[in-house]
Amino acid sequence: MKKLFLDTNIFLRFFLRDNENQYRDVCRLFAKIEEGNFKPYTSSIVFLELNYVVRNIYKLPIEEVLDYIRAVKEIRGMTVIGKTNTDKAINLYKKYKIKLGDCFIASQLPDEAVLVSYDRDFKKIKEIKSQTPDEIFKELGLLG
Repeated sequence: MKKLFLDTNIFLRFFLRDNENQYRDVCRLFAKIEEGNFKPYTSSIVFLELNYVVRNIYKLPIEEVLDYIRAVKEIRGMTVIGKTNTDKAINLYKKYKIKLGDCFIASQLPDEAVLVSYDRDFKKIKEIKSQTPDEIFKELGLLG
């Protein structure tokens, strides 16, 4: 079963529905996960980023943030990773000069997992594979 590590913006597109095309692709991805086609992962760092964005930028109440986190944890088969590889993250930060938080997320990926994100900076990291939901569907022949 293909392992997918879901980045913050995947959840933001779903909860905020601020980009209709990405929202539809994320809904489709979640449906495939709920059918048991993928093994989903995310991390405590993703929860921190999600909290930051919806509380500080969108000014949503803490109760809504907690509902979002609860919903993520309830996705079928979801594993939340809490451990980071600090040395690996710092080395990625030094090498690629992208956001430190993204480097910490990249350090958390399980072996052979694809990082699902709309953040193009992840594509700069040669040590991982990053795809959008649409790219995953195309690769697997799940068009339409």
